[in-house]
Amino acid sequence: MDAIEQVEKERQKLMKELPSLKEILRSTISRNYMTCGYKKCRCHKGEKHGPFVYLGTKVKGKLKMYFVPKELEKEVREGVKRYNILWEKIYRLCDLNREILWLKRTAKE
Repeated sequence: MDAIEQVEKERQKLMKELPSLKEILRSTISRNYMTCGYKKCRCHKGEKHGPFVYLGTKVKGKLKMYFVPKELEKEVREGVKRYNILWEKIYRLCDLNREILWLKRTAKE
């Protein structure tokens, strides 16, 4: 198997590993602690409420924060993780595509 076939084989394998696009979330996750409006509450003495999980997403150039209910937290974390994996694999695919182009060019010479 020549070099081009090896790289193309690796590219095909990588493309099969791409996560499903319907399960990705382009966001960041943050855990926040809050104080409430009740002045006598423990949170005003340092024991804040939380942690609460929020999903941060840029909308029209501004960061928008969405509260994540506990029952969705695992799914949200997986969606963000899949998004990051997708981009890692896309970067690798770009490297492989460039490598194939260069190998084809040098094979012609």
